[in-house]
Amino acid sequence: MALVASLSFMTGCSATAEPEAAPASSSAAAEAAPTDAASPTPDLAGVPEIVATVNGEEITKADFTRIYEGQFAQVLQQAQLSGEELDQEQLRKQTAEGLVNTELLIQQAAKKKVFATSKDLDAALGDVAKSNDMDTKEFLATMDAQGLNEDAVRAQLKTQLEVERLISKEVGDFRPSEKETKAAYQVVLDQFKKQATTDKDAPKDAPKAPSYKTMKPELEQQLKLQKEAAAVKDYVAVLRKDAKVTMKM
Repeated sequence: MALVASLSFMTGCSATAEPEAAPASSSAAAEAAPTDAASPTPDLAGVPEIVATVNGEEITKADFTRIYEGQFAQVLQQAQLSGEELDQEQLRKQTAEGLVNTELLIQQAAKKKVFATSKDLDAALGDVAKSNDMDTKEFLATMDAQGLNEDAVRAQLKTQLEVERLISKEVGDFRPSEKETKAAYQVVLDQFKKQATTDKDAPKDAPKAPSYKTMKPELEQQLKLQKEAAAVKDYVAVLRKDAKVTMKM
């Protein structure tokens, strides 16, 4: 539930060129994947107390740990599904870079006077709670149990709102064309066809690709995020040219 984890990770990695595998095939793979009792755990050995400084602002080990641990389980699952070994050194580097880039965006939002009001935070907090099938009170209690009190949650949410608004203002809103969405859907169809032809043991009633109408909203969202991630990466690169950044790991 780290509210800015996805943003930090996005700004630390390159945007993917193609849509991810269809949810149906991912779910099937997740069910088939064996559970390893000796799964890797987050390795924070060697992470300094100050991970980086950005124009004089410090990114602490606590900041890094919160984001790294929040992303670790997701990245580990992706690695296991693909049969690859998780490279924690690379993940630590991506996380640190993402935190630096996010701090640059936070500073730029303040410079551009992009602010979120208390009313904005109340509405956003309600949306976040609802997305987790809770009311606001339950959500805050859950976060408090995880070590984030209401002030900390609101501070993170304020950061996320202001950075999102900065990105929308400075980078734009990217909506994929119908042609791009259909091309992405064709990738999904090809994945299902390939799976059906290579897996001879697959049952005759194996899941088929969802219809284009069913998948269109998700494909549009994936494409939008990919376009936005690429644009944000370019925008942050410009900010870094004029910034004083010191990496300590």
